[in-house]
Amino acid sequence: MRTTLALTLLLGCLTANFVRATDVNTSEIARKCVTDLGVTEQDIWDLRSGKVKPADVKENVKCIAKCVMVASGYMDESGSLLTDKIKKQYANHPHRHAIYKALEVCGVVKGANACDTAFNIVSCVQTNGRSFQ
Repeated sequence: MRTTLALTLLLGCLTANFVRATDVNTSEIARKCVTDLGVTEQDIWDLRSGKVKPADVKENVKCIAKCVMVASGYMDESGSLLTDKIKKQYANHPHRHAIYKALEVCGVVKGANACDTAFNIVSCVQTNGRSFQ
């Protein structure tokens, strides 16, 4: 239970600006992704504590971001962000300008593969979140 909670909290922090849709249960998606990808509580704590730097994160941990974004409908399997869908989803959201700015800045980030791209996008959003507001 603690593992699921910790992983869900971390993933929620990483993906909040992209997958907070009203019709998607992000916690359920995150739990399924964590289980399917074999991510451990230690993997998450190492990342959160800074023991493991983002550049050294295991591939299965990076793939959580892709898994959640694909399951939420905001990224395709190849790692392309579906910006039009995200913009449509948030068209009437009170923070839509910040979300659109995050898409503009972080949506163009690419990685070595789809998992790396997704992880880099959510890391960009997390790192630059305050500047989007």
